[in-house]
Amino acid sequence: MARTLRNPKIDSRSARLKLPVQAEPHWMKITKGCYLGYRRNQEGGSWVARFRSDTGQQKQTRLGPSDDAMDADGITALTFEQAQAKARDWFQVIANGGIRTARGAYTVADCMEDYLTWVQSHRKSFKHLRTYADAYIISRLGKIDCEKLTPQRLQAWHQAIADEPPRLRRSKKDTEIKYREEDPNPLEAQRKRQLRANRHLVTLRAALNRAWRDGKISGNNAWARLQLFSGTEKPRSRFLNRDEAKRLINTCQPDLRKLVQLALLTGARYGELCAFEVRDFNLDSGSLHVVRSKSGKPRHIFLTDEGIAFCKTLTFGQRPEAPLLRRSDGSRWARDLHFRGFKDAVKRAGLDNDFTFHELRHTWASLTIMAGAPLMAVAENLGHRDTRMVERHYGHLAESYVADVIRKSAPTFDITDTGNVVAASAPA
Repeated sequence: MARTLRNPKIDSRSARLKLPVQAEPHWMKITKGCYLGYRRNQEGGSWVARFRSDTGQQKQTRLGPSDDAMDADGITALTFEQAQAKARDWFQVIANGGIRTARGAYTVADCMEDYLTWVQSHRKSFKHLRTYADAYIISRLGKIDCEKLTPQRLQAWHQAIADEPPRLRRSKKDTEIKYREEDPNPLEAQRKRQLRANRHLVTLRAALNRAWRDGKISGNNAWARLQLFSGTEKPRSRFLNRDEAKRLINTCQPDLRKLVQLALLTGARYGELCAFEVRDFNLDSGSLHVVRSKSGKPRHIFLTDEGIAFCKTLTFGQRPEAPLLRRSDGSRWARDLHFRGFKDAVKRAGLDNDFTFHELRHTWASLTIMAGAPLMAVAENLGHRDTRMVERHYGHLAESYVADVIRKSAPTFDITDTGNVVAASAPA
């Protein structure tokens, strides 16, 4: 085993607490081209590793949280020594072209780290995935060798998540898991628990399948036939009608009002709205360009005449690189900055207090489908690969539209006599 190098700036908790909070990690060199880094932020610290090849190409990965706020266990919190050992393992994988040698077991924690590294460079929704992976997968299965996983072990893990009440979001200072109240309807509470368990199983299977395809795991029998809980998905049912949407817009503060308006006119996700720049609006095609969506792929959102006119007002006289939507102080909208103001506007508008910003997206989809738009067109504007997601959540609205059209369009015969059948007379 390689000896652990020392660095007085990052090798102890007390030393790390003296470092400034910054985005760029504090680096130490382990060997040529190999570096261990410590990144400190407001919520705590984390370990990262960086590899630089002889050609100048660089790769970087997150190793895991540091033990600044909690005792180290080698998975959810790492000491300086544990981080350095994990970094050396990663350097070996890079040196072997991404294939792990027989030096040690390829654990579920290793598998998830490899997958999260891939997601970070190929997908947009990385931060939440990292949080959930740490809480539900790595903390429970992380030390297990992937080759020793069994269907029974994974089934028990899946069921344990379904048996657990929903958690409250906790800060780095919290040492205990806290739970929030569940739905008062027992069947609905169970559905939500099982839905949560399914989502974490989907994430784990995606990571294991990627590792299996890359040759890091010899077989996939342990999880290939593992079944999701059935009946957990239900159609989106909560959306605003036009009057409610107008009322909500009118109760928003001026900068939030523009954000809400564009959400209702596009069906875009909050993160996509925050990322829009002036140059993303194309007047000729009447569309907004989503440079990077949740799936990591670009797309165009096509606008109505009202949407085009609104975007023209947002872009008039602005530089191409300027944010399309700005807060009152001129800064860009970012994660959670809308939350308090939106909740206040929902309350003033007399809407359901639980109505969320994301349900503005459901409102756009629901009203568009009920107006007769084909499901494929709606799916493409929303950024889905096909109509399956739209059919699952909004298909019942399309059926209602079909029913209305049939009632209005199918032929009628003005038949009022429901008495006896009268025999037709023979032709002369």
